[in-house]
Amino acid sequence: MKKYELDTVGQIYGAIHSKTWSPIFRLQATLHDVVSPDLLQQAADELRIRFPYIFVALKKGTCSYYLEENDEPLKITPDNEGVLTYYGKEEASHHCFRILYGEKHIALEVLHSLTDGHGASVILLTLLHRYLELKHGLPGIPANFQHNLVYSFNGKPLKEETENAFAKNAGKNPVDLKEPKSYELHGTRLASGQKLFTIAIIDTDALIAKAHSYGTTVTTLLSAVMAEVINGMQNKEQKKQPIAIGIPVNVREILASKTMRNYSVQKSITLLPEQLDLSLQQKCNLMGQQLKDFLQDKDLVRNMTAAYVAPLENPLVKYMPCIIKDRIISYLYSREADAVISIVISNLGDTNLPDEMRPFIDRLYFILGTEKTIPNTCSIISVNGKAFINFSRNIQETAIENEFFRRLQELGLNVEVEHLK
Repeated sequence: MKKYELDTVGQIYGAIHSKTWSPIFRLQATLHDVVSPDLLQQAADELRIRFPYIFVALKKGTCSYYLEENDEPLKITPDNEGVLTYYGKEEASHHCFRILYGEKHIALEVLHSLTDGHGASVILLTLLHRYLELKHGLPGIPANFQHNLVYSFNGKPLKEETENAFAKNAGKNPVDLKEPKSYELHGTRLASGQKLFTIAIIDTDALIAKAHSYGTTVTTLLSAVMAEVINGMQNKEQKKQPIAIGIPVNVREILASKTMRNYSVQKSITLLPEQLDLSLQQKCNLMGQQLKDFLQDKDLVRNMTAAYVAPLENPLVKYMPCIIKDRIISYLYSREADAVISIVISNLGDTNLPDEMRPFIDRLYFILGTEKTIPNTCSIISVNGKAFINFSRNIQETAIENEFFRRLQELGLNVEVEHLK
């Protein structure tokens, strides 16, 4: 069986994957008509033609994890067990993703060891296109057709799609990722493994227009609003710590990569204690400039990438047995990665669907699991004129999302809220 090296971030997720927590996320499409399980299974089987390297098992070597091609069939399953149920290493030793379906929806749940949000979007939307070809007679995609999210089944996999782009494009001067400890969200933990999900639906054009009225992007506006919400919470506790919003940035376009493995780096945009009482406009200016400076500096992006790579390439770590390495990486991740951000906001942006797919797709959801120690996450995706903002939490309290949605309404946005089960 063919073996593949895990990308740098995949190695980290392999190490921190535990008996109680799995690094899993979900992309879901709601369709206008009822799903045909037989045709969906056929489309899922045919994914191997274009993406043989995603039909892999996660394996643990002596000193590192790797992926191994697996000819075991991947069976689609009814979506009856709940969103983002635990995905253990035993399951990952067969496949690193699962395809689920409901009456009118198709969902893909993926381990971060395999890929990130962009990679998962390509897998799901290519699957959906093939399914719609089978059910509704959509024309197949020519091999030479270029689309960033839907790949042709007539095209051949590129070697670059399976490479570790972190190592390939790493700079020579790794940046110091250590940052001041930020305010930590907390609450009453739900029963082990339980998570709750709340989704807000907002008109995309209205959201973009509101961001533009502040001279910024949707991601920055939402981050600034989130910082105000979190600051209100810490004020009640009479604390004054920095607030850092972790923004996963897809760097494929910045560094010209076609990898289908992980290739996002997390940029923290931070407000210091003395900046927390500024106006929303001033917060947008400060946070937007931090993100802009990062996105426009290729050398900085390369050196940020190097900061992920260098520790794992250190010979003392690289050849350390996994039984020891896993514990060290898990400890450092909780202490130096989760501890320096208050919350993650991951925005996949407006989904560029091929025109022929649009009449069949009603909604897209992008749903993160909770981080290992952070109880709340926020993720956004837009399609067909609607933005879907999802909150995931493993605590009882709903204060974060309730206040966040209230503030968006204060800004004049119409917010429709629903709960996923």
